[in-house]
Amino acid sequence: MRALAFLVTGVLPVAALAAPAHFDVGDTHVIVVRPIDNWDPNKTTAEYSLDGLRSKNLGFQYIDAAGTKVVPSSGGLFREKRSTPLSDEVFKIMAGSGFGNKGSHVYFVSGPIKLEPGQMPDFVRAQNQYFRASVIKDGDPATLASRVTAKKAVNVLATAAVAKFGVDKFGVDAVNLSQYSTLYSDIGKLTGGASSALLPLPLPEFDYAGYSEIEIRRVTDNAGHVGEIVIAYRNPKTLASEQGALAQAIAAAGGVGTTVEEVETTRAKSYQQRLAIWAECQAATACAQQ
Repeated sequence: MRALAFLVTGVLPVAALAAPAHFDVGDTHVIVVRPIDNWDPNKTTAEYSLDGLRSKNLGFQYIDAAGTKVVPSSGGLFREKRSTPLSDEVFKIMAGSGFGNKGSHVYFVSGPIKLEPGQMPDFVRAQNQYFRASVIKDGDPATLASRVTAKKAVNVLATAAVAKFGVDKFGVDAVNLSQYSTLYSDIGKLTGGASSALLPLPLPEFDYAGYSEIEIRRVTDNAGHVGEIVIAYRNPKTLASEQGALAQAIAAAGGVGTTVEEVETTRAKSYQQRLAIWAECQAATACAQQ
C-alpha cells in the first residue's frame, strides 16, 4: 500500500491523455471516452476489438429511461430484434458513416447517473486519482501481460466497471486509501451517489459552468474494455435533447468517427501514460513494496 502514497503528490500527466471525443449536439456538450481507445495488455482481445472497426460493424445495447435493457438488432443471429426511436437514430448515424450492425463486437451502455455541474471538478479530480491508483495497483505496465492470464489481464483493467458501476468494488481498501491518498477525501466530497459513477479511466477537465445538468454513463464491450459517456445539458433536459445527444454518443463510443490507425495511436498514448505514472511512482520510491 506504500505505493498509494504517491497519489498524494502525483499529478496526472494531462498532456499525455488519450484525447476523448468532444462534440456539441444541440444545447448539449458530449464527451466520449471510447472503450476501444484504452490500452489492453491482452493482444487477443485488443485485436478482436479492432476487427469490428475494420469491418465497420458493431452491435449496441443500452438501458432506456425506464431501466429496461434494449437490444436493437438488424436481425443477426442470437439477437433480439427491437426498434426504438433512439436505436433508429443510432442506426441512421452508423449508416451515414458506412457502419453496419452485423458484427460480433457489441457495446453495452448503462443507464445514467446524474451529477450537478458544481460536482464535476471534484468528480474529475477523483476519477483521475482513481485511474492513477488502478495503474499503480496493477504494477509495471511493461510486465502486466506476462504476469496475468489473458482473461485476468482484461479484468485487471476493468475491475470496477465489470463488477459494478462504481468505486466500491475496486480492489483497494478504503481505510488504507484514507491514510495514503487524497482519493478517499475526494470521493467523500461527492454526494448524492456521484461516487458510484467513478471509473478507473482518465477524464479530461472541462468547464461545466453554464450547464444545468450532467449525466454519466458507463460503456463496456464484450472484449472487456471500459469507456464513459458524459452529457452536459445547458438547458433543462428534454426527451429530444437526451436522445439526440445519446444517439451520437453511442455511435461515437462504438468507433464511428475514428479509424483503426487513430485507435492504435491513442492506445500507444494510453500505454505511455501508464508507463509514465509507474516511472514517477518508482522514482518517488513509493512503489518499492509492489
